[in-house]
Amino acid sequence: MADDEQAAAGFAWSGEVALRWRDLDAFGHLYHGEYLVLLDEARMAMFEVVLQGARDFVVARLELDYRAQVVVDDGPLVADLLVERVGRTSVTVRETLSTRAGRVAVESRCVVVLWDLAAGASRKVTDGERRALTGAR
Repeated sequence: MADDEQAAAGFAWSGEVALRWRDLDAFGHLYHGEYLVLLDEARMAMFEVVLQGARDFVVARLELDYRAQVVVDDGPLVADLLVERVGRTSVTVRETLSTRAGRVAVESRCVVVLWDLAAGASRKVTDGERRALTGAR
């Protein structure tokens, strides 16, 4: 493992994300691009909790695997997020959106880089953030 990375298997968050009529395509399915919006909403909610309001980050990498179609009656979707790794400036999050019935609709892995708005550059993960993200005490 690189010096600037720490295996985390840390903080886990679950919550619901609402489906909106505007999220659907002409066939009544959740439009593929809207999965990104829903995952972003869940990610923001998770970081709001784990980092106590700090939401200054940028998405550096995103992998997405579609597993099942979603229609409006499947909503709200259940979002399950798990911090997989905490690096020097980045956090890797495994993300899943499922129907209320438990059918996995999409699986994702997202790498975010913490961002210093004033400097316009990445910033280091603080010791307190690292403890919160990894579940360490």
